[in-house]
Amino acid sequence: MGSERLSFICIVLTILLIGCARRPAPIATYDRNHDGRVDEWVYRISNSELEEAFDTNDDGKADLIKMYVNGRLVKIEQDRNHDGRMDLVQEYHDGKLSRVVRDDDFDGKPETVEIYRNGHLAMVEHDSTGRGVADSVDYYENGRLVRTDHRRPKD
Repeated sequence: MGSERLSFICIVLTILLIGCARRPAPIATYDRNHDGRVDEWVYRISNSELEEAFDTNDDGKADLIKMYVNGRLVKIEQDRNHDGRMDLVQEYHDGKLSRVVRDDDFDGKPETVEIYRNGHLAMVEHDSTGRGVADSVDYYENGRLVRTDHRRPKD
């Protein structure tokens, strides 16, 4: 195979791969606040996956995304400081909240991970050092804090 043909094939494959990675065109758009600009987009990701994206601060960009699988909510992502990065993620299992990941200082790394069992808070991991490892863990039973374990960070 000639080098020109091989180069062409590589370019076509690259274009196809980039195209596949992009979000599909919306299947519906809405202007919920009636200001003349779209502030909600609905995307069909696959036969079973649907995504709703919302612009809550009227800057033209989605800062709240809800994901559904087979009609059930599985995840909510939110950009609370509107910097283009999602900093709060809520995950659902069988319709109940199962996990929340928070980046409260907006540095791109989570400081808090909350784990829920049957929709009730069971454990909270805290990374107060910003190393990407929990340095304390709170355990809950029946909505009450029962114990906190402190971990020494490894250097």
